[in-house]
This record gives sequence, structure tokens and C-alpha cells, in this order.
Amino acid sequence: MDESRECGRCGQLRPTESFLGATGRSFLSCQQCREYARRINQASRDARPGSNRAMNLWTKYRITEAFYDELRSRQGYRCAICGIHEDEIPATLAGRPRKDGKPSAQAFRLVVDHCHGTSAIRGLLCNGCNSALGHFRDSVEALRRAMDYLESEPLTVPPRAVV
Repeated sequence: MDESRECGRCGQLRPTESFLGATGRSFLSCQQCREYARRINQASRDARPGSNRAMNLWTKYRITEAFYDELRSRQGYRCAICGIHEDEIPATLAGRPRKDGKPSAQAFRLVVDHCHGTSAIRGLLCNGCNSALGHFRDSVEALRRAMDYLESEPLTVPPRAVV
């Protein structure tokens, strides 16, 4: 007996396997709806003037490419925390390989740092500094404790007995 379930998008009863991706991941919508959504999204991107970079900056941070470039210039093209110049940061490809075979876009070398509470832009950081702030969950107290830890005297280890 073939099992089926209702698609969360179109409401049609579809075979259970049409809700599974190539890796076995389960989806709420059927394969036909996912493919349709992919085509619509691609057509929307193709019809939109401007770059994906501009779209990403606006969608995520509500800033323009011009503002991002002005901020880079204002910071001397350096990370606002460690001061590394963006030319010294290895250029990496962004994301997974594209299905259409086109090369992936180069990732931003300096990423936009923002307050997760207010969404206010704080500056541009290298990936390492941005990740570090993320690991500290933007907590000033946790960063102070980390500074105290780094400034503390290292532990003394008793010498090993020679056998």
C-alpha cells in the first residue's frame, strides 16, 4: 500500500517519497511545489536589476552598496577590531556549488557586524572577529571575563618526576 500525505503548499495528496530531498531530508511541501518555487524565485532574481550583493545587503541589513563601500573606506579597508586589511584576508568562494554550473560569487572579505537586539550596524569585521563576537553572543560581560582570563597568570604545572 502506497502511503501519501498532504502537501503544505498545494494541499494535494502526494506520495510520501515526493516530500524527501536527494539527501533524505524531509520537506513540508512536495517536489513539484519545491521545483515550481525554485523556478519562480530564479525568474524573480533574473528580472531584478542590480546585483545579488545589493539585494543581500538591503535584505539583511537595510544598507546600500554605496553605504557598505563608504564604510569600508571610512575604516581604511580594515577590520574594525583586529585591523587586518581586507587584501590580507583570503578570498573564498561563497556557499555551495551552483546547480547551473556558474561559479559562486566571491564572499565579502569584510562582513557587516550588527547588534542582534536593535539591528544597528556597528561596522565591518573580518570573519574571525565576527565569529568571535557571535560566540560571545554580543555579551560585554563575557568579553570582559575573556579579557581577564587572557591577562591572568598562567597556571604553574608541577614538574614531572623523572622515572
